[in-house]
Amino acid sequence: MYGIAQVEEISGISAFTIRYYDKCGFFPNLQRDLHGARIFSDADIDQLRLVDALRKSGLSIEGIQYFVKAFNKEPLNPDCLAVLKDRLKVLEIKKAEIDASAAMIEKALNNSKQVDGPESSDSTVI
Repeated sequence: MYGIAQVEEISGISAFTIRYYDKCGFFPNLQRDLHGARIFSDADIDQLRLVDALRKSGLSIEGIQYFVKAFNKEPLNPDCLAVLKDRLKVLEIKKAEIDASAAMIEKALNNSKQVDGPESSDSTVI
């Protein structure tokens, strides 16, 4: 069992975001200690990481709330699987766009080095 500071360190997700996700109802089975502090299990941390991935994929808070409710009832139901497949596709598209953008920036840097020579690393492209 882990406190919020430990979960922040383990997951790389800020305590502020973890608290926000909890307030959104993403951890319906989250336990609390005698003082009301959140206590996370390994399963809660896995759910946190999944919620964070869904959020980063662009799924709305409402969409994640729907997903969490359905997922907690039956993880492999068709609706949950469809959401996961859709979000994976979205992230694959975003990744391809980022890779293409990185390649263009790298090309601009390489062109800049050819024009200005290898010594001028502080020149601006724009």
